Amino acid sequence: MEKEKVFQILNELTKDMRPLRLSFEDYAYIENEHKVECFSHMSTSDENVTRVKEVLDRLGEDFLNSGIDFERFVMIIECNTKKELMMNEMDPIHEFIEKFIKDKKMCWGLSMHNGIEGVKITLVASI
Repeated sequence: MEKEKVFQILNELTKDMRPLRLSFEDYAYIENEHKVECFSHMSTSDENVTRVKEVLDRLGEDFLNSGIDFERFVMIIECNTKKELMMNEMDPIHEFIEKFIKDKKMCWGLSMHNGIEGVKITLVASI
């Protein structure tokens, strides 16, 4: 994916970020990289925990199929303000990070707005 497109996606995702917006410095480390990929999925289930795990399973498949050993990541988690993420929904996120991200550099943020149904997770990865 073109780097400019990735930065456009990041800027759009973080503009309504609450409680605070990620600063550009938080993900600026990917700016000089040549290989940048963006993976994104949205849940189709309303059930807590299942909706997050469903998205992460698809992200994991994309990630494995890429065959690239990424080093740096930005994860944006979007949810509806009326159906916020529950604490137990964070468990699959931690498991995903342990499995795929491990000791690599990652920053993440939560964006809450009414323009989304379910949960959407976007993962930007760079080498």
